[in-house]
Amino acid sequence: MRLHQWRISATLLARMPFASLDATPRGRLSYALLMLHRTDPAAAKSLLARVLAQGGFDAPLLVELATTATRTGDEPLACELLTRAVSKSNDTVTHDAAATLLSLHQSLADGSLSQRIAALIDDAVVPGDGLLTLVPVSSRYMDMWALWIQQVRKHIGGTVVAIALDDDVLGPLSKEANVAVVDAREFFAWKSPGALHNASRGVLWQVRTLLLRALVYRGRNVLVLDLDAIAISNVQPVFDNMLDADLIAQLDHSIPMDVNRQLGFILCCGFMLWRPTPAALALVDRFAAEVMVERDDQLALNHILGRDGIADKTEDANGMQFVSGGVRIGCPNPMLVSRTLHSGTVVRHFQQEGHTVLQLRQALGLGEAS
Repeated sequence: MRLHQWRISATLLARMPFASLDATPRGRLSYALLMLHRTDPAAAKSLLARVLAQGGFDAPLLVELATTATRTGDEPLACELLTRAVSKSNDTVTHDAAATLLSLHQSLADGSLSQRIAALIDDAVVPGDGLLTLVPVSSRYMDMWALWIQQVRKHIGGTVVAIALDDDVLGPLSKEANVAVVDAREFFAWKSPGALHNASRGVLWQVRTLLLRALVYRGRNVLVLDLDAIAISNVQPVFDNMLDADLIAQLDHSIPMDVNRQLGFILCCGFMLWRPTPAALALVDRFAAEVMVERDDQLALNHILGRDGIADKTEDANGMQFVSGGVRIGCPNPMLVSRTLHSGTVVRHFQQEGHTVLQLRQALGLGEAS
């Protein structure tokens, strides 16, 4: 979408009573202000000020508005809104969400978050120098974890770095072989056991990206792999076919749609291999900084890609490669790494639609668990 369209969208939505909007237009306003802030920060902040002047916001809306403030580059305002949300909260769930998010914002502001992330990596004691596979896990998805880890051990190997999100997942993960557990519970709030609070969804991508950055800076090859990305055959040939790539990422056509329209594709952050090359280190720094603002890793990475543009694009049976901002990026052929449950010969990364794990195993051709 062109600048004038972001401006129009943000202006129209900012004129409406914020408290009367449902989640979809509130999200559109936040995104429109993010995009407008890229080229006209003063206009974005002015429109947010217009919204805030409406007043009368309850604690959950103050938490949402804090995220929008972050997206307009106003971290002090985000902290102010979260402080107000903590004091106005009349239920434990909202209070915990606001307080947890406020603590994260404060640690971002004073620079201590990166130090805390580094300490978590050191505490996890990630052994050796082989491939690391980074994945967040909550107790809600332990059945999916059992399927995922079985296939990782069979077709990827190396060490899994599991980001433990809640109390109930920490113990089971700690008993797994070749799994280094990062105890990230302090960063997250919950609606109910196993159900992540909406305010913590962006935190998940912030924490995962900072952990990724710390691992790549330690000279490790890191595969970021979502729990719904299941390996069904040896992944190594995919990597070997793109040995000169600094970053290998799944090709997709989803969000952000503005980048998809610009380039004809986007990179999916649910399957990414980062190699510790100088170019990748420079990109992961930019990526992490962008995620702290956007609070969504896929939006952040692709907005960087859209701004840098692409050059030297080539395609063959293995996939597509190009250069963007001095970084060589490879995208495996979708016949190898797919976005569907029923196709893809190496990894199938699919949308979960209420399938049981048994149904998923059958659809993936894996049979019943042994």
